[in-house]
Amino acid sequence: MSRIGGGFTASIVVAVLLVVGWACSGGDELDREPQQQVAPLAGNPQDRRLAEVRDWLYMIDVDLDQQAVDLVAASEHDLVVLDFIPSELGHADYPMAQVVAQLQDAPHSKLVLAYINIGEAEDYRTYWQDGWRAGDPGWIVGVDPDGWEGNFPVAFWHPEWREIWLADSGYIEAIVAAGFDGVYLDWVEAYSDEFVNSMAIDAGLDARREMVSWVTDLADAARGLRPGFIVVAQNAAELADDDDYLRAIDAIAQEQVWFDGGANNDPPGDCPLPATDDAVESDDYVRSLSDKCRRQHDEFPESTLHVSSEEYLASLIYAQQRGEFIFTVDYALDPVNVARTHETSRALGFVSFVGSRGLDAYVAPFPN
Repeated sequence: MSRIGGGFTASIVVAVLLVVGWACSGGDELDREPQQQVAPLAGNPQDRRLAEVRDWLYMIDVDLDQQAVDLVAASEHDLVVLDFIPSELGHADYPMAQVVAQLQDAPHSKLVLAYINIGEAEDYRTYWQDGWRAGDPGWIVGVDPDGWEGNFPVAFWHPEWREIWLADSGYIEAIVAAGFDGVYLDWVEAYSDEFVNSMAIDAGLDARREMVSWVTDLADAARGLRPGFIVVAQNAAELADDDDYLRAIDAIAQEQVWFDGGANNDPPGDCPLPATDDAVESDDYVRSLSDKCRRQHDEFPESTLHVSSEEYLASLIYAQQRGEFIFTVDYALDPVNVARTHETSRALGFVSFVGSRGLDAYVAPFPN
């Protein structure tokens, strides 16, 4: 979970409050725009192919059979995020390049991005070694703060972690070789994890600065192999106040702006975030949650149900004004929640995805 950095103008706060009011009212049009604008970063080289994306699919199911691939290929999605399946234990022989090519060559051609977690080690990946656990090796610093089993935040600046990704025959080289158009970086917010940050301080490092350098190094490595390789960073939108970071990435995706689910997909969605900062931890908000959503709230005090939509939107609007493409990822299945989330996100000029927290099922494009 990440927090907002500095650099936000009063006009953005006004815009956020208007957006929150619009969403809660059920869709009344906004009647005002921010009085002032943040200047876009000069020379920011975002990939313009992303400007054409209207619908996208986020599906990181390792059991992606040919029937599912055919369904995705026949869809009108403009962009698809898939797991780099050969990195999963037991799936090294998966025909990733064939699947990527089928989606790119589909009647409605798709950009295809590889999902990778750059801030957590996952015990179901081919790099995981017998005996590894939190604290051993020392750069695996803890367990996932949202309760996801098998995920462990890491000291991402550590040479052994970097080697997994950047070495010859490492993951970045393999992803480029499989034909992906780009990468989708998860857990960019690792720098704000309590245990990661503590380890950085002990090492005399600034975790925030190290994350900017880590994303930049990953982007440079991929683009060195294939110029024009797309880099989308998930979460940590507050890093948009760093010029080096903006130059390294092409877009920001933010999870759970309006709705989240629970640990290990229980529940799979429809847990509303508090709309405003004032509502965070309020009795009214906590009482409004379903039993399963309240359990997630109570058992995981660092989870996203302790952050407001207002806070996330402040970061995203700021990043957008600096010239970033913005994608949103919300977890909801109730048709009312799904529709309102798409409508609210699109009204802000964002590109929305809404589906199950497990990200393991095909979701059709939502009508414009």
